[in-house]
Amino acid sequence: MIKRFRSIDVSTLDSSLKQYLEIYPSIVKKRQHYVLYRVLKFMVEDLGLKSIDDLLSCDVKQLTISLQKWVNHRIDETSIKTVRFEVYLVRSFFSHYDVEIPLKKLKIPRKAVKSRIDSLPSIGEIQKLVSMCKSRRMRLILMTLALTGLRLSECLSLRREYIDLERGIITVPSSITKTGKPREVPIPSELRNELREYFKKYFPHKQGYIFCVQNNPEKTIHVARFYEKYIKLLQRLGLDEKTPDGSAYRLHPHIFRKWYRTQLESAGVNKLLIDLWMGHNSGNVERLYYLPTPEMIQKEFEKADKVLRIFGSTQSKEVESLEQRVRQLEVFINRMVRDYAVWHPEDVKVVTPYGDVNYEQALKLYLQGELDRFGPLSPANPREALEILEKIKKEKLKVKKR
Repeated sequence: MIKRFRSIDVSTLDSSLKQYLEIYPSIVKKRQHYVLYRVLKFMVEDLGLKSIDDLLSCDVKQLTISLQKWVNHRIDETSIKTVRFEVYLVRSFFSHYDVEIPLKKLKIPRKAVKSRIDSLPSIGEIQKLVSMCKSRRMRLILMTLALTGLRLSECLSLRREYIDLERGIITVPSSITKTGKPREVPIPSELRNELREYFKKYFPHKQGYIFCVQNNPEKTIHVARFYEKYIKLLQRLGLDEKTPDGSAYRLHPHIFRKWYRTQLESAGVNKLLIDLWMGHNSGNVERLYYLPTPEMIQKEFEKADKVLRIFGSTQSKEVESLEQRVRQLEVFINRMVRDYAVWHPEDVKVVTPYGDVNYEQALKLYLQGELDRFGPLSPANPREALEILEKIKKEKLKVKKR
């Protein structure tokens, strides 16, 4: 796999690349300069040069051979479409300085050597991922990916101003889309409720990136940081299985976009409208002549809203009871851990509906009944209490699946 760069300061780049990006600022705006920089750095190392500037003094044949090596390296990792785009960026850079790399000299196969085989996640797997997130921000990111079909880069670039909860619409501006064209995406009712709660409790700002860094609404989290957290989540839940070709995790983030389209098509939503919501390019004629009315969009969205659900419209009383017990236990354990650094459960008095009792007795009362099969319910320390809490959360997921 190619190396990921957390950030690139354009002002520190080699003069030739810096000048090129200043003339074509849209490349930086769309964050495509990361891709260009990776390929050029590869060519610099392959040719034994010191800087990107030195590439401009190389023979065209040398540049062509080096770029061919990059192509051969990448066709085992990604799609042919991506490889062609990378070649286009590099040729554009050299063409700006009157160095023409002939495309006919490059051998780019029509089909990838490896083709990733995707399989859709089950609703139980999506529920598990969302429910077991320790971060409310990560929970909302995953729900947004699954229930809107946004690309990961589009999702992480969402600002508060783009979201209209009254109309139930996310306006995706051209500046963050892959195709450079704006679009409107309807918000399913389940996601709308989640967004309302998130804005109320965790994001009080009127504008800014909703997935921001340390409450700084003008700085969004980097995609590399998201992947780091997401892979840890997959590993913690035992969902880190790879695809058959081993090129990616089976539940890679883009699979939610495919799940979204599959759900819509299964509900009989108009395919041209699905293309509009997802930012796919339909045929030229269809794109020009298909102009759905608000009534048509509303009718199709009602179909979509019925299937775009992770937890369903209602929850059983058993699930609600479990969630209430989990919330009580979380508050209880957090207070114990915070207030009592030295653990003496027999001396700690807790006010409960059953009277003032010590910690062990209180915990037994909280966990009495259907959850007693977890084993000993008298933890000797906060760690054992937290382990019991994790077991309760897992039991809640099993009940939801049923």
